[in-house]
Amino acid sequence: MSLFQRDPILSVQNDFPAAGISTQFVGIHHAVLDINFMATKDCKLQIKTSPTMTLADEVLYFEKDIPANTRFQRRLAVPSFFLRIVYNNTPGVAGRISSTVFHTEVKQFTASTFLNSVIGIDDNTNLTRVGNDYNVDMVRGIHPSFKKVNIQAFSGTQVAAEATVGNSTQNILSIPNNASTNFYVNSAGTQDNATGTGARTITINYIDNNYDEQTVTKSLLGGGLQPLDINGHAILRVTVASVGTGLVNSGTIRITNSINSFTFAFMDTGECVTHTGVYLIPRNHHLIVTDAQISIVGYPATVRILEYDYGGIGTRGSIGDFRMNTNGVNNSNYRLNGKIEEKKMVLVNVIPDAGAPATVSNICLNINCVLCPAINTFPV
Repeated sequence: MSLFQRDPILSVQNDFPAAGISTQFVGIHHAVLDINFMATKDCKLQIKTSPTMTLADEVLYFEKDIPANTRFQRRLAVPSFFLRIVYNNTPGVAGRISSTVFHTEVKQFTASTFLNSVIGIDDNTNLTRVGNDYNVDMVRGIHPSFKKVNIQAFSGTQVAAEATVGNSTQNILSIPNNASTNFYVNSAGTQDNATGTGARTITINYIDNNYDEQTVTKSLLGGGLQPLDINGHAILRVTVASVGTGLVNSGTIRITNSINSFTFAFMDTGECVTHTGVYLIPRNHHLIVTDAQISIVGYPATVRILEYDYGGIGTRGSIGDFRMNTNGVNNSNYRLNGKIEEKKMVLVNVIPDAGAPATVSNICLNINCVLCPAINTFPV
């Protein structure tokens, strides 16, 4: 006899009404739920537990947004509680649903996958991840909920006042915080257009109005300011996505506001990618900042790594200061290993000394980080 038993109360088949489906409570004792689900409409699947088998005492134990026509298969360990499953019909449009739920009292299990496949694991489940070297697999995208982030801040330009490294002369701290912007692109190169020899399209990674990370690809018109039809709080990176025969962008490319008074990201001529020292942490995520590699030489200045409460009250503080001068290259490995909360920003600025003489300079920083989901608030 199989240890797994199909649960007829938690399982649902056929019609998926616009109002969704809520099952009755089922008593579970230290079991594993095995869910095999698919619906023709977007669904928010919720598992709710209650010690008294009443709605008044229930709490949310697990939830997952599942796109339409997507197979969802998981084994989830659940506590000794009464539980029910709510299948929320997200668009409120009737469709079809098939959800088969089994449970067993054998709780110990290992979730694994082929070592060259994405590990389809939910952030808030208690299980074991099996894979290759974790850091290598994270860079490869095998652990999709965790993301390797490199904050790269490069500049060979001397500035007269404090500026964000890699962002021309613009200081991100001078832009109002927690304020959404309609983004525009200002391309100086006349050949950076849909049929030109320079950059034809660019890919933009940005944080939108809701503090979610988004990626879009846009065509360039060349030689002026054009709307991008996107809005948000920060630009993380811009890369040239397609080019003409020149193989590089023919002029500088800036992401600005509608009146070209603020620069959010800057790409120098021929660079094909921005290296602006800024990263805004999306909502429901934490950024683990592990270390930074610094190589700087040039005019007398302080290069500063800041933690900036962009989405809050706007406070900012240094988490690392490094001196730049003409006496030689300052090569430093700086260990941080700290956690920064959602909607805060990691920023790299350069602050020149008063009267700093003109000097050939180079600033090159790479801050190693891991973007991870915020610790869940589901009950233990």
